[in-house]
Amino acid sequence: VGDHGLEGRSGRMYPAAWDEQRLSEEHVPFLIYSPQLIAPQWRSEVVSQIDVLPTIAGMLHQPYTNTTLGRNVLNPAKKENAAFIIYHAPGWIGVVNDDYFFRKNIRMQKEEMVPVRMPVPSYSPSQQDSIRRNLSELTTAVYETSKWMLMNNRK
Repeated sequence: VGDHGLEGRSGRMYPAAWDEQRLSEEHVPFLIYSPQLIAPQWRSEVVSQIDVLPTIAGMLHQPYTNTTLGRNVLNPAKKENAAFIIYHAPGWIGVVNDDYFFRKNIRMQKEEMVPVRMPVPSYSPSQQDSIRRNLSELTTAVYETSKWMLMNNRK
């Protein structure tokens, strides 16, 4: 696990969002090597660095109190793959999931949603509007919860 990817052009390997929205800077593989605990596999869902502790604790069957936003990515009961992304200087907050990257600017009324995989998901305009609303709500929820946790989560 690293804390950031590489800035630069990803070429035709990834959709345009990887360059235009700077997602290549966030792309870091999450590798787990523990032949005694987990079978070899290739997975492609979105995870975040905050998911490391809950995932390792789950692998070890170690009880713990999770006072973070992370989740056990190997838990078959998890429902959605999403990671929060913030670019402080320009004021962008957003979430990336397995299909889209949604972001909005907290300083001005601007938001966008772009596909992050190929082939581009095929949804109707009403489905895309619903996805946009859900990702916007998730973005705001994670951002506001994170702000609250900074001031109130003393554990």
